Amino acid sequence: MKYIYICVLPLLFLFSCVEKPADKVDVYEIRNIGLLSTTEYTIGKVVRLKDDKTWYKYGDRNILISCKAKVKAGVDLTAVGIEDIQADGGKVSIALPAPAILSVTMDPDQVQVELEEVNGFRLGFSQDEKNRILALGEKSIRANLSQTSILQTAAKNARIFVTDFYKQLGFEEITITFKQANDGQKY
Repeated sequence: MKYIYICVLPLLFLFSCVEKPADKVDVYEIRNIGLLSTTEYTIGKVVRLKDDKTWYKYGDRNILISCKAKVKAGVDLTAVGIEDIQADGGKVSIALPAPAILSVTMDPDQVQVELEEVNGFRLGFSQDEKNRILALGEKSIRANLSQTSILQTAAKNARIFVTDFYKQLGFEEITITFKQANDGQKY
């Protein structure tokens, strides 16, 4: 009897430690990731302002400010609905939201006043005025993002990430599509 315990107990322990395949994989777990930032660009901008249009002030002011903004793009996985994922055996199909710009941040350490000229009876630019000029620079960066490939790169990287995610869950055939963006762009 003692020998049976010595042989059976290690076998029970061995079989209890073997990883069992999951009966049902939670294919909707991807929504818990939240905002998936897959691409980051650093974009530089030079903003120039000439303040010489006022007739009642003698003199003019010019300023040239260079700045850099970090732009992150990716996919909001919380927007993936139950209807967007279909799983059947080793196949999964998912419709992701269109990639979008997730954040635009200007680093204050990357802001430089390159040139400031003041002549006549004018005062220099105040910090408030410089901040408004930087806001114009950020607005210009946002407006020109369509000329970059940041959203296409974000879609490509999101596709790679989601494919790897579902391969880790054990799926062999993964089909990823993107919903159409508000501007009609397809990815």
